[in-house]
Amino acid sequence: MLVARYTRIFPSTKNATLFFKTQKTIQNHGKLSTVRMLSLEPKRIHTTAECRTSTVESVRPNMGFVERMLRKSRFFDVQKYRTMFLGYQVYEHVMGQIDYPFFFKYFNMPDTFFSWFLVTELHVWMIMVRYMADENDGKIIRNNAVKAMWEDTTARLEQLGSIRTKIKNEQMQEISHQFNAAIIDYDEGIQSDDKTLAGALWRRFFRLECNNPEHVETLLNYVRKQIYLFDNLSTHEILKKPILKLIDIKSLCKHQK
Repeated sequence: MLVARYTRIFPSTKNATLFFKTQKTIQNHGKLSTVRMLSLEPKRIHTTAECRTSTVESVRPNMGFVERMLRKSRFFDVQKYRTMFLGYQVYEHVMGQIDYPFFFKYFNMPDTFFSWFLVTELHVWMIMVRYMADENDGKIIRNNAVKAMWEDTTARLEQLGSIRTKIKNEQMQEISHQFNAAIIDYDEGIQSDDKTLAGALWRRFFRLECNNPEHVETLLNYVRKQIYLFDNLSTHEILKKPILKLIDIKSLCKHQK
């Protein structure tokens, strides 16, 4: 079963498959306005602790009159509310383990907002792959982890500087299209052989620009091992608390810089 089956949970999912088919052509010609805009501002809003946004804080319980009445009338699903909140916690727990500066340095990525998004996107997809195994609470957690990513992305975009609302909305829509296309590509890769997955990583993560096969191999091994590690975690446990642990990617690098 593909993660893409659930692309309805993402913003602007219409024609996601079409974007996948045209993604390579667009990236080759460098016509993505998102890439151009998000690559111009090398603000370190994605690597500094002071500027890290907390998506968990934005959904902390704030019980009002209506909520209290719903609880009393038993129309309020407390467990579902907690499960939704867990999705945000899982997102923040995993993102907090990523060594973004190392990813940028080792894979020769510019220190930009768009590079932050590419690294984040890959890890969110791996979260989705694990939680899709459970069609009930897992689906809720997965959906809210993705929602947390979009809220985090929007908050960080706000910090890039003065950008007109119309342009900002257009950029968010475009990057969401790219995200949906990437999920389809990654899905196909993880269910196929290493060559197919390496191609997906090269097209999306490396944006068709990586000339170092060791970098592609390192990221390929990282994804395979990370998915394997996630798959071996107890479903019962991951539905209770955020316990997904990331591999230290430095241990997989043949020639660490």
